[in-house]
Amino acid sequence: MGRRRARARGVGGFGALLCLLLALLSAGWITRDLFVAQRPSDLWWVWAAVPTRPDGARVWATTLLDPVSGLGCLLAAVAVLRRSPSAPCALGAVAGVTLLFRAPPLWNLGAEGLPGAGAGAREWALITAGVALVVSGLLLIAASAGRSGADRRESRLRRAPAVVALLLLACSGLILAAWQVYSLRELGWSAYWGSVVGDTYRALLQPPVNWTLLSLALLSLVSAVGAARRSASLRPLGLLTASLLVAHGAAVLAAEQRAGLIGHFRALAPRTQLDVATAAFTVLAGLVVLLALARPAAGAAATRGAVGGRLPPGYVPPPPPSDLPPNW
Repeated sequence: MGRRRARARGVGGFGALLCLLLALLSAGWITRDLFVAQRPSDLWWVWAAVPTRPDGARVWATTLLDPVSGLGCLLAAVAVLRRSPSAPCALGAVAGVTLLFRAPPLWNLGAEGLPGAGAGAREWALITAGVALVVSGLLLIAASAGRSGADRRESRLRRAPAVVALLLLACSGLILAAWQVYSLRELGWSAYWGSVVGDTYRALLQPPVNWTLLSLALLSLVSAVGAARRSASLRPLGLLTASLLVAHGAAVLAAEQRAGLIGHFRALAPRTQLDVATAAFTVLAGLVVLLALARPAAGAAATRGAVGGRLPPGYVPPPPPSDLPPNW
């Protein structure tokens, strides 16, 4: 058992290094975009899908997914270094999200690339996406090894936060999926499939718009299933999904506020009103889910005995003996 735990700690340290590598890749591209931006605020509006030209003939590289996923990688590395019980699940969540959002640039940049992007920028973006996918595979292996070497004591989400997370994540996933069905009926299969696999995009590492929305819907529904089962292993995925929902909704609301839509909400067409309402709901739902899942799972601390410095709930120490020993 001791050898297995030591091996799991070694694999966890390797997983922390991989998470730091993913975070550094995102930070490097964000720094590059800050250099090509005319003003630092331009990068935010690019992330909010507002057309903004970079300085010179260069193109943008990052999206709002990069800072959110980079922060998630840093938190996963911290969880591993602190030997948190949720560390293997955090590694798995980071790996899954990275696989979803780093796969599309491989075929998009390999096929046509982004108009206006130089060959050097395309090649570095392709290398980044390829390295991210390889690292994600290694993280899945590290997460599996961490689970096999960890203590297998049961821990479950608390009932009330689990119910709140279930309802909000399920509603968010179903709403995003409903919008995809609407887009399919409105565009037709050929145009819709092009928007999923990516025929138009603004940044080198940007997944296609509908690919991103489908991925958010999938992550929300999977996290909702974990909340329904009160499974603590899916708590890191729920937290990361909630962060992505907040970022997506906030970006949409910022773009619509800049376009003057929110100030004239009553005069908007019904479809646009629903779009604004959806963005507002995803922000609120994501914030509430973050608060609900921020608390540790039930039983995580109660299972620790006197070795950890805490007594189990309801433990009463034995009374002193009634008869004292001789010469006491």
